[in-house]
Amino acid sequence: MSGPKRNPDSLNTIGIVVVGICGAVLIYVTIVALQAFYMNDTSEIQTMADYGGNDTSARSIKTAQIHNITDVGANAVAAPKPGETPKTPTYHVNIDDAMKLVVESAKVDPSTLVPTQGRADKATIKPIFGRPQPIAPAPTPTPTPTDGAGSGSAAPAPAAGTGAGAVPAAGTGSAAPATAPAATPEKTRAPAPAAGSAAAPAAGPAAAGSAAKGNGP
Repeated sequence: MSGPKRNPDSLNTIGIVVVGICGAVLIYVTIVALQAFYMNDTSEIQTMADYGGNDTSARSIKTAQIHNITDVGANAVAAPKPGETPKTPTYHVNIDDAMKLVVESAKVDPSTLVPTQGRADKATIKPIFGRPQPIAPAPTPTPTPTDGAGSGSAAPAPAAGTGAGAVPAAGTGSAAPATAPAATPEKTRAPAPAAGSAAAPAAGPAAAGSAAKGNGP
C-alpha cells in the first residue's frame, strides 16, 4: 500500500518528566500554603484552648498587689466586744512615702526599725570574718547556799568546860571552831593558825580567861 509517511512512534520522555516534577512541586506548595493559612487562622483559638486564660489570674494578682502598696487609707478594725476597749485605728500609706519615713527613722534611731521586735541594740553574732557565729548567752549565776559561816568569815570559838583552851582550826577559806582534847598536857600551847587562814576571835572575856588558864605555864 502506498500512502503518506507517518511520524516515528516514540514518546517525549523529557517532557513527561518535566511536567511531572512541576506538577509535584505545585501540589506541595499548595498544601504548605493551605496549612499555613489554617494555622494562622486558628492560632488564637488553639492558644486559648491550650492555656485557658491562665494569665488572667496572674494579671489580677499583680493588680491587687499594686493596689495594696499604693493605696492610702485606714486599716480595717474589728468591732469591739461588749465591755472591751475599742482598738486604736491604724493607717497605711503609699510604699514610696513609707520608704522615706523608714529612712528618716533610721537616721534618728536605727535600733527601732522593727517595731514588733523592740530595740535591736545587742549583737547576736561575733564580729569576725567568715561564717556567722552566734554569741553564746551569758551563764546564769548559781546561788550559793548560806548555811553556817560564809567564806572568809570567822566563827566564834566556844569556851571548853574542862579548862582547855579552844584551838582554832587552820582552814583555807572560813575558820571553823575546833575544841582541843581534854587530855592536853600542861605547858602545851595551841598551834598557830596557818598563813592565809582567819583566826577565830575569842567569844567574850570568859573564853579569853579560860584559854589563859589552860595554856599558861
